[in-house]
Amino acid sequence: MKLSIIIVTFNSMRLIKDCIDSIYKYNDLPDDQLEIIVVDNSSEEEGAVIKKFLEDNYDDKIIFFKNQNLGYGHGNNIGIRAATGDIIAIMNPDVRLKESLFKKAIEHFSDEQVATVGFSQHNGSTDYSYFINPEYFVPVFSSLILKLVNKVKYFNPVKFYLSGAFVFFRKIDFEKIGLYDESIFMYFEEPDVALRLNKLGKKTIFDPSRSYIHLIEVKDAYNVKLLDIGTEAIKIYFTKYKFNLKKYLKRRLLELKFHRILFTLTGNKDRVEMANAYITSLSKLL
Repeated sequence: MKLSIIIVTFNSMRLIKDCIDSIYKYNDLPDDQLEIIVVDNSSEEEGAVIKKFLEDNYDDKIIFFKNQNLGYGHGNNIGIRAATGDIIAIMNPDVRLKESLFKKAIEHFSDEQVATVGFSQHNGSTDYSYFINPEYFVPVFSSLILKLVNKVKYFNPVKFYLSGAFVFFRKIDFEKIGLYDESIFMYFEEPDVALRLNKLGKKTIFDPSRSYIHLIEVKDAYNVKLLDIGTEAIKIYFTKYKFNLKKYLKRRLLELKFHRILFTLTGNKDRVEMANAYITSLSKLL
């Protein structure tokens, strides 16, 4: 099986080299069985810089698309449609491989019922490789459960979804569900895709025998603009599947207010500011 890796970039010049270099360093597939596609969602100027860098450093090995920024899903869909591999891997530019795992991923797809494969994610803090579907969110307890199930490597493919930072899909199955929902600009793509593949009757595999590094930047999590984009994605997701949005919001806000009290008592001003930003953004939907 051929593997096509799709990397959507946005102002990612400082990240892309180490990402691609790690792919080549730990590639355990024949050269003709690996394809790398970069789709750039940055400005024309930034896109030109990345394109030149790729041409200068990797000759014609990497397929490049300059894309108007219509969202993360839209960018990935361009790459998926262009991919010639039977298996596609969605990879963030801030992901770094630390060991060979492509052959292992492809082995899982020998089972025709398998549509999705993911490995352990390490970022130096939470090390969450998967998350609880938002419709199952429970105040306070969800955070504890999430931490516990990741620690013991327990994955429930019905109620959990794999981190979208680096995940493998069977291309034909991804096409059957209509690719990424482009109405979701960013965030909540993972549970949406997972839910649709589950409805298709396909399997999701979490394999803790291999791992990768994800350089999550905490400051991005507190960006007000990104929070609002995430809030809009929540609305789309819950509306799409007719889940109880108001119930989720009340539960989420309850937890955030609880955390805000804890952060205030411990003098963690940055976390208090973060909680306030989340509360303000989510409250717009009530």
